[in-house]
Amino acid sequence: MFISAVQTFVKKKGLLKPGQTVIAAVSGGADSMVMLNVLLELQRLWKLKLVVAHVNFGLRGKESDGDERFVHTAAGKSGLPFYSMRVDTAAEAERSKRSIQETARELRYAFFDSLRRTLGADAVATAHNADDNTETMLFNLLRGTGVDGLAGIPPKRDSVIRPLLCVTRVMIEGYAKERQIRFRNDSSNVKEDYTRNFLRRRIVPTLMKRVNPSLHETMMQEAETFRLAARYLQMMTDDAFSRCADGNSLKLEPFRTFHLFLQQSVMRRQLQELAVEPTAAAITALTELAERQKGAVAELPDGWRAERTVGSILFRKENAESGFRYQLDAPGTVEHDNFTLTIAPTRKKGNKRNAGSSMEYVDAERLTFPVIIRSWETGDRFHPLGMKGSKKLSDLFSGLKMTQQEKLRVPVVVSGGNIVWVAGVRLDERYKLTDSTTAVYSLTVHYHGKTNGRR
Repeated sequence: MFISAVQTFVKKKGLLKPGQTVIAAVSGGADSMVMLNVLLELQRLWKLKLVVAHVNFGLRGKESDGDERFVHTAAGKSGLPFYSMRVDTAAEAERSKRSIQETARELRYAFFDSLRRTLGADAVATAHNADDNTETMLFNLLRGTGVDGLAGIPPKRDSVIRPLLCVTRVMIEGYAKERQIRFRNDSSNVKEDYTRNFLRRRIVPTLMKRVNPSLHETMMQEAETFRLAARYLQMMTDDAFSRCADGNSLKLEPFRTFHLFLQQSVMRRQLQELAVEPTAAAITALTELAERQKGAVAELPDGWRAERTVGSILFRKENAESGFRYQLDAPGTVEHDNFTLTIAPTRKKGNKRNAGSSMEYVDAERLTFPVIIRSWETGDRFHPLGMKGSKKLSDLFSGLKMTQQEKLRVPVVVSGGNIVWVAGVRLDERYKLTDSTTAVYSLTVHYHGKTNGRR
């Protein structure tokens, strides 16, 4: 019954296909050990290739090390490859000034994604269940994260799948007992210091007892409804945001024509573009700012400030370096306080493909003058070398853990409205040298006392 329910869910949501390679993210707890057991059952049915991955966060000393040994042994008994990573999560959280939970989550998914790409795997399976979905929805509701937060945990996001999302923790523990599946107990789960543990141990049981005994099933249904609503709203927001966005400002003429709900969605998107947490309070302050007089200001998290101008809302980072913009009408050099950038003809024929290189070579026939050398702007997109499709510069910078000041120091080379090179960071796929290239320009950047715009 349990296996059948999971198998039906996996098929319905299109999480797996026969013959795929799957990385099972196994912590050693009941959820992940049951998931591993289920995947082994599906392996026989669908000829899957399984790999076990584990992260030792180093937060519980010998207990964490015991978890790692336990999972390693379990993988070995099943004849599965095992990969693990050890990290000092507390030290990384202190360095990045983030919570332990947030840091652990980012380290975990970064490791799994890196391993997936290295192995050429198709998916990473995590053991989130229906209880986790309920807790996430309640957590997001209480924080004020809007429709997206109420959509809960998706069965699939990019390459990450959740095959146990259709079953509850009680069902998982019952299956583990029935199949005599051994697992480890995480002592931190009984502590109520963490908000999620408090919700799990106090709030959810009370709601199930006094309000809705089928809370998890109800929340799964509601999450699906909110996911559909979120997708529709996403399309509406994409269109509205494209009409309003203008660098680090939002034009008010089109913005004022939108319904309040869409206005709030646009403001949420703007905050996300700036890497500012889109709290309900911040979104309300910004939508109200649109109706205030010129010169009115709204203070935002992380040192950002929004100012009402004549026809727009301008977003500025306090104490941030100002942007820059230069134009080259022909090959030449731009001198800036932070860098020197040169575009010059060259006889070089080989293509330099190093990410983060201070020199790149581009096809001269594709590069048209005038060329603009400027600081990055909100909404900037390009086609990173070696990747299919486009990527936001904000996402690229976030992946490199760059601060707002560091982002503003990086020169962006633009030709014909397209980004050619994020100097010292990444070349655009469309401008690389090919076998048909007949003329070449070299692009060189030298940072004055910095690397890739960093001090």
